[in-house]
Amino acid sequence: MKSTPPAFGEEAASQILREGFGVESSSLKPLAGERDQNFRVDTAGGQRFLFKISNPADDRPILAMQAAALRHIERVDPDLPVMRALPTAAGESWVEVPGPDSRTYPARLFTFLPGHVTANTALTTEAIWSHGQITARLGQALRGFFHPAADYEILWDITRLPKLRPLLTHVSDSQRRAQVERVLDRFEARVAPALPGLRAQVIHGDMSPDNVLFGDDFRVSGIVDFGDMTHAPLACDLAVAVADVLHGRDDAIEAADAIIGGYVSVTPLEDEEAGLLADLVAARLAAEVTVTAWRRGLYPDNAAYAASGEPGARAFLDAIEAMGIDAVARRFREACRQLPYQRSATSSLLERRRRALPRSPLFYSRPVHLVRGEGVWLFDPDDRRYLDCYNNVPVVGHSHRRVVQAVTQQQRLLATHSRYLHEAIVELAERLQATLPPELDAVMVVNSGSEANDLAWRIARAATGRAGAVVTACAYHGLTEATHALSPEEWAKGEQPAHIATIPAPDGYRGPYRRGEDGWVQRYAAHIDDAARALGDRGFAAIYLDPAFTADGILSPPPTYLQEAARRALTLGGLVVADEVQAGHGRSGTHLWSFQASGIAPDMVVMGKPMGNGFPVAALVVRSQLLEAVPEEVELFSTFGGNPVACAAALAVLAVIEDEGLVANAAKVGSYLRQGLLTLAERHPLIGDVRGEGLLLGVELVDEARGPAAGNARKVTEAMRERGILLSATGPAGNVLKIRPPLVFRHEHADLLLQALDEVLASS
Repeated sequence: MKSTPPAFGEEAASQILREGFGVESSSLKPLAGERDQNFRVDTAGGQRFLFKISNPADDRPILAMQAAALRHIERVDPDLPVMRALPTAAGESWVEVPGPDSRTYPARLFTFLPGHVTANTALTTEAIWSHGQITARLGQALRGFFHPAADYEILWDITRLPKLRPLLTHVSDSQRRAQVERVLDRFEARVAPALPGLRAQVIHGDMSPDNVLFGDDFRVSGIVDFGDMTHAPLACDLAVAVADVLHGRDDAIEAADAIIGGYVSVTPLEDEEAGLLADLVAARLAAEVTVTAWRRGLYPDNAAYAASGEPGARAFLDAIEAMGIDAVARRFREACRQLPYQRSATSSLLERRRRALPRSPLFYSRPVHLVRGEGVWLFDPDDRRYLDCYNNVPVVGHSHRRVVQAVTQQQRLLATHSRYLHEAIVELAERLQATLPPELDAVMVVNSGSEANDLAWRIARAATGRAGAVVTACAYHGLTEATHALSPEEWAKGEQPAHIATIPAPDGYRGPYRRGEDGWVQRYAAHIDDAARALGDRGFAAIYLDPAFTADGILSPPPTYLQEAARRALTLGGLVVADEVQAGHGRSGTHLWSFQASGIAPDMVVMGKPMGNGFPVAALVVRSQLLEAVPEEVELFSTFGGNPVACAAALAVLAVIEDEGLVANAAKVGSYLRQGLLTLAERHPLIGDVRGEGLLLGVELVDEARGPAAGNARKVTEAMRERGILLSATGPAGNVLKIRPPLVFRHEHADLLLQALDEVLASS
């Protein structure tokens, strides 16, 4: 940058063209340039070229890199509107010419691209979007390009911003200098440590308005000047475009949505890149302010060009500082994510939902409006985050990268039903079989837990020839007609179907038999005999058991309960269906399936909700001999059940649970959280009982008479919601706080939950 730019006269330039390239010019028109000397060349034959005499300080390997990059782009994306390098008369990439100052200058010739430089204030939203898109396409074309000269030092490289500190003395305005120093300080503390972990490649590095031409249709028609090309984080290319294209516009921050949108339509940014984008933009603007101040004194004759963008850079920096860099960072990150449903106002959306979905319930008196999730966190349109301590669907965390990738890749390849032969459904069935007792050897993949439980009921009736079922008194097993009958939690008053008998859940805190009493679990299990007799002539076909008794208040009886229940069912000729929809996939912290801690082997196992981490998929695993009772002509088939995309999601979930040790994590963090809840119980009389296993815990709230405090539970969940913690309530009286977070929940998340609950209970 300290090297004086070339200053050849038109006659000398014409001679170089004639002798070096065999081109006879009819006219030369000087074009602006910061470090080089540029001409538009017209010939008598109607040809037009760009002639560039480069700064003598440019290393020749760098020029060779630029020539090689242009050839690479032409091969990879020939439709990209980039200039083509033309050979010299001797077949070389440039000629060396002596200058009037005894220095030697490299001279190059390029095709001339149509279009014109357009003032950024005249660019439409569509033009700005096009600019972002073409920037990403250029980066994509350079993705496989490598050159040993690419890692050279250039002052405009954003990653080298800290090296500009010595130049701050040239910024005469003390307030402006302090502003740039704040950008530098934040860059060194927040951005520089993260740069080595970002995707990096050779980038153009200077997609500014001076280097991008637009046609009359306001679409990009040309990309020129590869003089700032270097190896740097990919996100820097977008940051330069945002900073340089938008500075000087009154709506610079708002207009960034368009250029970012165009870019990510081709190349989505990773979350860390998106989170740093605003800082990278601020860094580019700070660099322009600083370098311009330095160059004004260095080259006063070229000051007009060097300083042309500096007022706009200052204005953009001021706008960022006025809004707050963190707020701008959030806005840019959301623009990178391209959330399709972010802009609806919560109040209007709520009204629309009530009109269109009148029987669709919502949590909380002030419903939570969500637009995205990440790990254990959920975010509203204003980027307020909520700790998800309730939703067991994203069992490995919201938007887990491996699950998203598996779904996206398979969706791109094939999405069809399972009547065609495909490996994914076979692999999923084999993986599930391997996690279960060997007797459970037949798998059917469907779409939901309700569908799986419904299918289990069909098989149970066919296999036993009976038509009655036993369920616990407040169980939930689904929403189809058949499974609604199996779900007392959902029954209207007096609705109990004649073919369903209920038994008390093994509630050792509030039920008729209490923990610590001799034989209390056996006495609960003995109710199965009474229920089977109550079914009368219909007969006892099956008992459905959620091993964690989630809807019954989250109960955790000792293993002997399931052992005794299974023994009695077998004696009575009924089948045992283990409903693992809520308690399965490692939530108990002991095994992948919660029934396994008891050592029983159910006749059927149902799995659903968390199986695809949000993608609809469920399964029923049965003893194959039970299927023999179903006539061959009766197809046990679901159109979308077992489709390749659903199976890819389910396989990814199983892999993540194993690879990330999430069963062990559920045990460790669940134990820590349970102990914290017990400590709160010692301080708050409102807590009557703490129970559960792993990351499925229940906190029973009681009134002064130790009766169920359903009203208090509602107040607590509402107050927790206001503190950014999402919980729900369950149990026959609705007085049990239901804590069921994703299995990636950590100790620090448990601490946030415990602190908020402590505060809420103290104020109740």
